[in-house]
Amino acid sequence: MDPEFDDVVSVEDLMALERGYAEQQRGGAVSRRCQFEYAWGLVRSRYGQDVARGVALLQELMPKGTREEQRDYIFYLALGNCRLREGYERALAHVERLLGAEPHNPQGLRLRRLIRDRMRRDGLLGAAIVGGVALGVAGLAGLLGLAISRARH
Repeated sequence: MDPEFDDVVSVEDLMALERGYAEQQRGGAVSRRCQFEYAWGLVRSRYGQDVARGVALLQELMPKGTREEQRDYIFYLALGNCRLREGYERALAHVERLLGAEPHNPQGLRLRRLIRDRMRRDGLLGAAIVGGVALGVAGLAGLLGLAISRARH
């Protein structure tokens, strides 16, 4: 775990952000700031569905934001996709976009390193799981073949 990128929003804080977002929705228009703050909270949730919702809200904001706002949207899109695990490639693309504009951004550089480390770790873990399953299937097939040949003799 990386405390800088794996911190989790408290339930109370997320509920407060959600209430503010819902209140503005009922009023007919949600400000970019309110939507960003709610998305920011969702991306930092411990629940995948919340993180995915936060990513979707950030994607909605991208074309509407100023250049400075888009920088924050891109960073949290990268973080959200990283936290979703299946989105490592998208996370890396977002952080590379951020670093294209700000090549020496320390937070962006650390996030890129984290994403690459997790891709490597999960990739190796995934390969080990696939290899283990293949070995298990091969072993089962071998046992089945042995049982059939003994039954015939």
